[in-house]
Amino acid sequence: MRTEVAVLGVLLTACGLATQPNLDEEFDLKVGERATLTDVSLFVRFIEVSGDSRCPLRAQCVWAGDAAVLLETAPLAGDAMTDTLHTNSAMGPDTLDLGTAALRLVRLDPYPETPGSIPQDQYVVRLIVEAR
Repeated sequence: MRTEVAVLGVLLTACGLATQPNLDEEFDLKVGERATLTDVSLFVRFIEVSGDSRCPLRAQCVWAGDAAVLLETAPLAGDAMTDTLHTNSAMGPDTLDLGTAALRLVRLDPYPETPGSIPQDQYVVRLIVEAR
């Protein structure tokens, strides 16, 4: 099973669909992309932005807003789970506890320039797995 997972990771990386970041190294994912976090034996996939109420650039807003990023995580040999991380930590967690490490949302691009929706295929999430 472990060999199959390793081969899958290599194939996904070769196709441009996966990345293999190191611990304490920021990495980017587009919607649908996944990363293999070998340091913590975990896959993470960016599913979607489930809500984006961030205040557009040059707009006057009462509050900064928030974007909610839906991620799928799974141990290399286990069942997948979905979790939501937020750009505004006052609205929800921006970090997922992985035991010996933590997966943290660094930022979500693009930042809205005008009110309205950003197509899902344009979003890029920046994440980091930090040692504890």
